[in-house]
Amino acid sequence: MRSSLLRGLGFCFRRRGSRLKSQEADNIAETVLGTGNTARVIARGGGTVAKVFYRHIASDFIEYEYAIYKEIAKTPLQVPRLYSFEKEKHALIFERIDGNSLMAKMKSNPLFMPIHMRRMAEWHADIHQCRNLKLPLLNDRLASRISVCSDLNESEKRKILSHLEGLPDNERVLCHGDFHPDNVLLTKKGHVIIDWADAAVGSRLADIARSFLLIKYGGLTSSPVQRMFRRLLAKYYVRCCRRIGLFDMSELQKWILPVAAGRLSESIGEREKEALLKLIHARINE
Repeated sequence: MRSSLLRGLGFCFRRRGSRLKSQEADNIAETVLGTGNTARVIARGGGTVAKVFYRHIASDFIEYEYAIYKEIAKTPLQVPRLYSFEKEKHALIFERIDGNSLMAKMKSNPLFMPIHMRRMAEWHADIHQCRNLKLPLLNDRLASRISVCSDLNESEKRKILSHLEGLPDNERVLCHGDFHPDNVLLTKKGHVIIDWADAAVGSRLADIARSFLLIKYGGLTSSPVQRMFRRLLAKYYVRCCRRIGLFDMSELQKWILPVAAGRLSESIGEREKEALLKLIHARINE
């Protein structure tokens, strides 16, 4: 679900102007803004959008995501307003946010990319200032994903889980879980952070490690130029985060292995998977 750096409201999508089949969405027939592995986002009247989940998605899953967004709404962060859960339509109704993503802004003028990366690091730090939220524990979620990863053998899983157990688990700050330039929308009123389905509480360094890996490897192609550029951009982002948060690089590096392993359990492209497996095997054998 997180295989690309192009995102909709809460999931990876292909932008297209089409119509949603009424039989898939209980007669919610509006312009489709995006499609993903679990749902589609469609435009509705009154300045709202509906995230319409496919019929095979259990209601419990939708209620779980609904609860997460309700909890995020308690923070001072700029996020899409969640209006309701329409059970009969299998849909969550959100405020419609009109604006371009930070990624689109960066692509339109690459010369300003360093400035945008610094701003993104500042907004990431704002997220980590939020505490006392009733959300899943990040370490538990990582352990669960590592345990079900089919690309790792049982011995590798045990080593990674053992490594994870040795990491600090006393910092319970808000972690976005999927923070990258396409999950920040720039509007006339300021920035809005979207896609909170993976939000949890835990170590900010784990959350930064996740962003580092997404910027470096997410949706990776075969282009050597792109690989080099993404590597430099990821390093620069971490540098920006360190200037704000003043953490030791060696502490951040400890989170790379379990976060990369957790990423493997998601629907990602083959090139990203190959890069992550190479990274994981190198660290396991250190």
